Amino acid sequence: MAPAAATASYSTAGTVSSPLDLDALTPRGEHESVNLNGSAAAGGASSRRAIRPKPKVTLTSLTPNNSGTLRKINSVVLPIVYSEKFYKQDVLDATLDDINKLGKFTHFYYADIPVGACCCRIENMAKGAKQPPTLAILTLAVLAPYRSQGLGSALVQHALRSALHPTAPPAPTPPATGTATRAQLKPVEPRKPINRALVHVQVGNDSARKFYERLGFKEAGVEETYYTKMEPRAAWILVCDDIAAALGELPNGVNGA
Repeated sequence: MAPAAATASYSTAGTVSSPLDLDALTPRGEHESVNLNGSAAAGGASSRRAIRPKPKVTLTSLTPNNSGTLRKINSVVLPIVYSEKFYKQDVLDATLDDINKLGKFTHFYYADIPVGACCCRIENMAKGAKQPPTLAILTLAVLAPYRSQGLGSALVQHALRSALHPTAPPAPTPPATGTATRAQLKPVEPRKPINRALVHVQVGNDSARKFYERLGFKEAGVEETYYTKMEPRAAWILVCDDIAAALGELPNGVNGA
């Protein structure tokens, strides 16, 4: 059964995650070591200590107050201009509050800096759909100076995990005027677990394709005219048919080795 449509009586919770352990969330090989004390010595061995910085990262819900930040990040990173409806309605759907997130880096000398975001929607929920319910990744953007540190992987894996293990949407708020009835305050039925995801990647963007393949996605076809204002117009359809397996979870939900 399709989830109830989001209405004005619901608002995003604005929740903030605990700091993420990027080493635990990131596929091996994504990080790059940074040598702060000089280049590698002859023979490939470094004569000085090479370290990898571990930034503090948190994920926060998308709200009307930070949707402008999401718009700015997308405008800098992505070649597509998204509609007002996308920023003012679609990404603020309260039933997807646990999935759509803004990523923040915390610097030692500075406040939290929003540097990336992942936005999704759920497809194939209608009865009789040809494919099972699917988490469709719409946008993933990370500002250039903060790439190769695991934030992109953390955002996607958080979305996959939230789709597989849905939480109830926030409780409805009372109407601005009038008396709230019991029916108005009845919570929306929680989403059912979703174990399939897909993303479209422009043909030729090999780095993005490899990124998703490391996370468990595989090519399922090509949509020749997916993009209308970009060349090439074709997009690879990358599908993760088993989110639980991609996340390394056993059938009972316990993480595997």
